Amino acid sequence: MMNVSPEGDTINTDLLVVGGGISGITAAVEASEMGLSAVLVEKEPFLGGRVAQMNQYFPKLCPPQCGLEINFRRLRDNPRVKILTLASVEQITGNPGNYETKVLLQPRFVNENCTSCGECAAACTLEVADEYNFGMNTRKAIYSREMAYPPLYVLDSRYAANEAMMACLKDCKYEAIDLEMKPKTIEVHCKGVIW
Repeated sequence: MMNVSPEGDTINTDLLVVGGGISGITAAVEASEMGLSAVLVEKEPFLGGRVAQMNQYFPKLCPPQCGLEINFRRLRDNPRVKILTLASVEQITGNPGNYETKVLLQPRFVNENCTSCGECAAACTLEVADEYNFGMNTRKAIYSREMAYPPLYVLDSRYAANEAMMACLKDCKYEAIDLEMKPKTIEVHCKGVIW
């Protein structure tokens, strides 16, 4: 059973799954469907890992959204899985059956008021290399992905202090852009870790 402190800074769970690619998603979903609780940690603001970056995948040769959408549906309907994106494991201590981990959450600079309307990206004039597409094109400094979780925009932390971001801030009628967000550390107490 998963317990989250009222402040959200401590989580007690059965498993910590590191990596939100197809393997990590599958591990968290399968474990939860067997009755275990799991915290899924992903460093990017989207799930799917390398599979999400592919044009097509074998053997069906269909876009990754086809196969990933099934697992996304299983995640969304599952109260035993908590997903932390823009997160990285800073420390693991303990022994089997009793691990204490520290997970660092990077700021999204976009809060829950975001409706994913895209007005901020339309107003943003700052274009940067798109690492998602291996630098072969550019993207706005504030962006969203098809596999984003939660389905909100994210402001690239490298450009949060850039003057060009003020236009995005002014054009957001939902006051969803919060340049004051800070990194946050969460303690996850778990019985096992899947890396």
